Amino acid sequence: MQLSNFSSLPETHEMLRKTCRDFADAELKPIASKIDKEHLYPHKQIELMGALGLMGIAVPEEFGGAGLDYLAYSVALEEISRGCASAGVIMSVNNSLYSGPIDKFGTAEQKNQFLPTFMTGHKVGCFALSEPGNGSDAGAASTVAVDRGSDYCLTGTKAWITNGYEAEAAVVFATTDKSKKHQGISAFIVPKPCD
Repeated sequence: MQLSNFSSLPETHEMLRKTCRDFADAELKPIASKIDKEHLYPHKQIELMGALGLMGIAVPEEFGGAGLDYLAYSVALEEISRGCASAGVIMSVNNSLYSGPIDKFGTAEQKNQFLPTFMTGHKVGCFALSEPGNGSDAGAASTVAVDRGSDYCLTGTKAWITNGYEAEAAVVFATTDKSKKHQGISAFIVPKPCD
């Protein structure tokens, strides 16, 4: 039994499910194997997903998102991933790991700068936590951020960053005060390329 058959969805969510399923069947399934075998990035398909509102589903409309709920996000992600797991991961990182922290904790200026164009699929963001030797243990992070008054200087190495190569901005985690352990870690929005 498929979980999606377990209960009925509200009408808007069912329409979204059908739209995503049709899109996945037409645009993603035919290229999914090639994307994985040849390590390709599906630029065209990600832009089409942006046009459908899938790259910022839960982000408010005022910042370029679709303004939908997390049930809608889950339904859409399931259907997109059914067609192409790689496209689903790209969508997931942009929706959750990149835009989520900016939407929930960013300033109005940061939201205006780092959300709208990333919701279109023309740009994607990434999330940089993992490091060689430390994995995703934030408390063991060796990347540091030094306050220089008007900005911060980040020094360190991140690894295994999904969307990292294609991303035009990243949410980067760095230690600002090692003595505070996990409480001394901050997230920074870093545009790419950066100095």
